[in-house]
Parts: sequence; C-alpha cells; structure tokens
Amino acid sequence: MTYQPLNLEGRVAVVIGGTTGIGRALSLGLAEAGADVIASARRREHVECVASEIEKIGRRTLRVTCDVMDRASLEHLRGQVLSTFGQVDILVNCAGKTMRIPTLQQSENDWNDIINVNLTGTLRACQVFALPMLERGYG
Repeated sequence: MTYQPLNLEGRVAVVIGGTTGIGRALSLGLAEAGADVIASARRREHVECVASEIEKIGRRTLRVTCDVMDRASLEHLRGQVLSTFGQVDILVNCAGKTMRIPTLQQSENDWNDIINVNLTGTLRACQVFALPMLERGYG
C-alpha cells in the first residue's frame, strides 16, 4: 500500500516552541509538506535560524519571538501572522520546560514554572489562536 504525501499547500502553521528538538522537526516537516510556517520561541537567534531553514525549503515565514508565559506576547504573534498571512490553519504547541533532577529534590517553585510553560502555556496559546480558526471553520 502506498500513501499520498501530506499536502499542506495554502495552509499556514504556527509552531510555538518550534525552533529546537521536536518543535524544529515539526516546523521543517510542515514546511516540506507545503505549509507556510512560523516557528516561534523565546530566543531570537533560534527563530532566525529556523526561519532561514524554512525559507530554504521554499516556504514563507516570519521572525517573531514569543513566550507562552506572556499572553500579550502570544497575541502579538497572532497579530503578526494574521496581518501577513490572513489566516492560521495549524497550531502546534511544542514549548516545554523540564528539569532533570530527582523528584524529592524538585522545588515547588520549579514545579510551578514547568506547569506554567507546559500546561498553562498550551492553554494560553489555544485561547489566543482559537478565534481566528473558529471564524474560518478550520484549524
């Protein structure tokens, strides 16, 4: 059995936490499938690097940093994407934080930071990007 390759021509994907690790792989994979991809993260140098890789694939992108712990930052990203591309079709939440230490040594403050990025950050991003997707009936 053969499978048709994924065709995302005409789609716009936002990958939050999309500049390293799994997020980077997803950003590049979406671009290879034909989507215009905005790979955003906190570190400008990582955003620049992945944006250049996306452009080398032949897709359009933006260079916008964001922090999932800051709703205004996510709203700024959404505004930039909508003003440039007019739509968001795909949202990938890959921002994540971890600490590789024994559980008994994990401070409550560090634990709360992890939860704020990994869980609450995902909620924030979904809330910020949901309306334009719902309005278009896609995403």
